[in-house]
Amino acid sequence: MKYLKTKFATDWPEGKSWKEKLLNRILFFIPRTNPDYEDKMYLVKSWLIEFLETNGELLPRREIALDENENPIFAGPDKRNYGFWLDTNMTFENFEGELINKTEFERHWELTGVKEI
Repeated sequence: MKYLKTKFATDWPEGKSWKEKLLNRILFFIPRTNPDYEDKMYLVKSWLIEFLETNGELLPRREIALDENENPIFAGPDKRNYGFWLDTNMTFENFEGELINKTEFERHWELTGVKEI
């Protein structure tokens, strides 16, 4: 396993445009993959990502979104959220950032309160 801290996907606007709101109302019956993430994405200033080797590639397994003070905002996967990075086809090689150790990742994971994957 490898652990990475990255600033990828940290430039989300606050709030949704009227077009996004309308589309969400029209498509209300389609389940969302990350319902607890959507309204908080603009708060994310960095991510901690755990990668697990699968079929010779390092793929995202768990993720923690951090705010500007390095406090967890949300984490996944859990019962309701599949995970932002888990829902991509990106591998470890596609990311830029700094390697972190397992202890740092697990310390933040404990703060999130997420128990299930």
